[in-house]
Amino acid sequence: MANTNVKAGSPLAERFVTVQQSRRYRPLTTAPRRTTPPTFPWLKLAGRWIEQAGFKPHQRVRVTVEHGRLIITAA
Repeated sequence: MANTNVKAGSPLAERFVTVQQSRRYRPLTTAPRRTTPPTFPWLKLAGRWIEQAGFKPHQRVRVTVEHGRLIITAA
């Protein structure tokens, strides 16, 4: 009989998201500017997998920032 306690790879273990780019708009001024607004990176995390990982809507989270790494934990 097969062992029912054997875990397959967790569907929550790893996800891939692409870092997007957005423009940072400046306040309107009377003098026209000919330079393009600076850009900044952004991520959107959404999906049932976040709920399955134990997070709820409107819940505060802590984001720990390290070089090349973001760690998100419940606050």
